[in-house]
Amino acid sequence: MIPRKLTGNASVDAIATMAISGNVIPATWYKTITTASGKADLAAINILSDVLYWYRPSEIRDESTGDVIAYRKRFSADLLQRSYDQIAEHFGLSKRQAKDAVVRLEELGAIRRVFRNVDYGAGTMGNVMFIAIEPARIFELTYPEQSGGLDPMAEKRHRYDGSDVEPDTPMSAFRHRCGEIPTDIYKDYSETTRRSSSDHPTNQPENLSCDKGDGGLAETSESFERAWEKVPSSKASQCAKEKAWRVWQESLLGDDVDEDFLAGSYRRYVIQQEQAGTEARFIATLSTWLKPNRPITGLSLDTALENRRRQRTRAERQAAERRAEERRRMEEERIQALEIAWRDSDPEAQRLWSLAWDYGAGFDRMGDAMGEYRAYRDEKFKPG
Repeated sequence: MIPRKLTGNASVDAIATMAISGNVIPATWYKTITTASGKADLAAINILSDVLYWYRPSEIRDESTGDVIAYRKRFSADLLQRSYDQIAEHFGLSKRQAKDAVVRLEELGAIRRVFRNVDYGAGTMGNVMFIAIEPARIFELTYPEQSGGLDPMAEKRHRYDGSDVEPDTPMSAFRHRCGEIPTDIYKDYSETTRRSSSDHPTNQPENLSCDKGDGGLAETSESFERAWEKVPSSKASQCAKEKAWRVWQESLLGDDVDEDFLAGSYRRYVIQQEQAGTEARFIATLSTWLKPNRPITGLSLDTALENRRRQRTRAERQAAERRAEERRRMEEERIQALEIAWRDSDPEAQRLWSLAWDYGAGFDRMGDAMGEYRAYRDEKFKPG
């Protein structure tokens, strides 16, 4: 194909002939989505751009006029369904790298993971991951300098008849005026998403925030305070403590969990990390450690629960073996006592028993006599 002369630059004109499409990455994300070291979190940025693509509506145009008449969502369910394997394969990551990046985006507040049981024709698949997006947080990450709301044009994009725009209104009246429309234009979307998500089973905890008007943290328990002592000081804020206390109370709803177990397990986790030389910033806070499905390096809560279940199972098995051994020993003693009583009352049994222990007759004769005694015992002795 011979490129048309559009700009006079051969390379630019050649690129103009290509229908290049794909995800959009705002340049500000390289500053607002970063790792702990302050570098751009490229894996998280790429994943978020892909999620954002699927949440951007596609246009429906009139066949005759070509005008946009409506928008539709790109996915079938109420939320976007994704798996770590799909993300890893798409971006050339390992499954662990993909999962860690998704968790970082969730901790950043840009997305939420929702796990559901999905019915298929062949049965039910459990813990299928869906990803919900938080538009208000996306706006904050994309426009960090804006303290207000969205560009007024964001509202105009949803109007197609032009009734809200005067014919002589200059476009400058709409451009570059951020801060006049609050971010609660996403309120209906967020409420709909949360309402639809609540209709499905999920093991994800709700987003936690500190309530600054409640008068402070309520009285906690002694076990919680023992666990909180091990939280790295750089993360031990009052807000973090309030969140941890709420997650702590929710964790106690399980039958297998008690406060002493939680405190001891978290303390062991922190001690293990400290002994391994892990930096404090990479040690999970108490609230993070308590939440399910978090990629914790070292002793996670799930691992601690599994270890305790194994210990209990092993202890129960050993106790059952000891009880069985005790019953066997008692039965042997009972049979032995009955045999002695029977032997004392049977002259032939007494004679054979005496020969079996007559060392003067030699070991060969003693062995033969013991065999004769046992044959006679098996025939005559019937323990009750």
